[in-house]
Amino acid sequence: MPAVVAEGLAKRFGDTVALRGVDLEIERATILGVLGPNGAGKTTTVRILTTLLKPDEGRAFIDGIDVVADPRGARARIGLTGQYAAVDERLTGFENLQLVGRMFHLRAPEARRRARDLLDRFSLSDAGDRVVKGYSGGMRRRLDIAMSLIAEPSVLFLDEPTTGLDPRARLEMWDVIDSLVAEGTTTLLTTQYLDEAERLADDIAVID
Repeated sequence: MPAVVAEGLAKRFGDTVALRGVDLEIERATILGVLGPNGAGKTTTVRILTTLLKPDEGRAFIDGIDVVADPRGARARIGLTGQYAAVDERLTGFENLQLVGRMFHLRAPEARRRARDLLDRFSLSDAGDRVVKGYSGGMRRRLDIAMSLIAEPSVLFLDEPTTGLDPRARLEMWDVIDSLVAEGTTTLLTTQYLDEAERLADDIAVID
């Protein structure tokens, strides 16, 4: 079974139709690029697949787990990076990662080890003990993705991860995403950039 399957997803907010029959499949260790204009429903789709919203119609599965019937089981398999970096500016990079590790019930030594490993992997070791408030936009984005990987998810959702980054930071982010997939992480990437989809995605879906 593919790592991610969505069948006929539909969602309404009052009189507004956010999704009308979305079908997706993502093979393991590949990237699916999801394109569409603002308001097309990309983020709504991601929120359903990551158990943050329940669909009005349709079904979705992560590693064969129904996201509605067993949301806790699905959450154990996924990592999510939203459109805006969800980091605590008052903490250091290391403390942000350690905190998320503890939230995932990692033992304190394991959370510290994973935090240091991820800081090194995302080229943040030199800044790991600095307060995040002084990080650049690209550094915050890298830290945000590192936080979503603390529990070693098999499926990663990246919702417009390079929006607002300068060209150099975008290229660095692309290299990070490439390395994750090379190591076997299945990825859903929403983007508005055609060059980004062409550069990264194995397959492309368009939500109109």
